[in-house]
Amino acid sequence: MNSALMQHCPKCRKAITTTILACPNCGFSLDKNHLAQFRQQWHNRYLQNQEINRKSNRLHLIWLAIFALVIAVSWLVNG
Repeated sequence: MNSALMQHCPKCRKAITTTILACPNCGFSLDKNHLAQFRQQWHNRYLQNQEINRKSNRLHLIWLAIFALVIAVSWLVNG
């Protein structure tokens, strides 16, 4: 097989030829409509993960501020 005619399956990431209609490894349909739907779902999942990460980072900063405040207060009281 010529490497110029190879692509990767979006679902299982295995190398496949560009001329087939479905991945022989996982059966994923390589139809243009199915690919567009898969990309849209992937993009939506990506956006959801970004939102979760943003909320998680905010929560970590809040806990860091609380921890720093507790350390500062204990240092002032005992120091």
